[in-house]
Amino acid sequence: MPEFIDSAEVLYFTVKLNEVESEEEARQKAEAGNAQKALKEQEALASYIESNQITTEPTASGLYFISEKKGTGKAAEAGKTVKVHYTGMFLDGTKFDSSVDRGEPFEFQLGVGNVIRGWDEGVAMMKEGGKAKLLIPSSLAYGPQDNGPIPGFSTLMFEVELIEVVD
Repeated sequence: MPEFIDSAEVLYFTVKLNEVESEEEARQKAEAGNAQKALKEQEALASYIESNQITTEPTASGLYFISEKKGTGKAAEAGKTVKVHYTGMFLDGTKFDSSVDRGEPFEFQLGVGNVIRGWDEGVAMMKEGGKAKLLIPSSLAYGPQDNGPIPGFSTLMFEVELIEVVD
């Protein structure tokens, strides 16, 4: 409560109702908006792939796994704890998060849903010492919901290095 308002004071508001719609109309309107956002995301990803001459085919789920350095150590497996360094960006190159900047690897149990699905799938394709770029569509990330600095329907790009598979 602002300091200039007494918490015991009665406040009056004027509200103007512009439109009334049924629950079904609201749902249809939301679905149409989501469909437009999903289409815009698909177009942005296709444009990124074309302009960056990416020839890698996506996995069945839609993940683009672009190996940048093959690892020679232990393979990442579901259920194992892994340590990774990563930098997360939007397709325009804007960085939104980085363990590299923090100077400390990120540790998580692989394949149990502790991270976005695109990470579980992509990191499981790596071995220790490997580096990869993951292009993760929103269906494997945060979907239609905003998540902190990440708007809904955002394809995310992660540069990931698998530091260690912990036994």
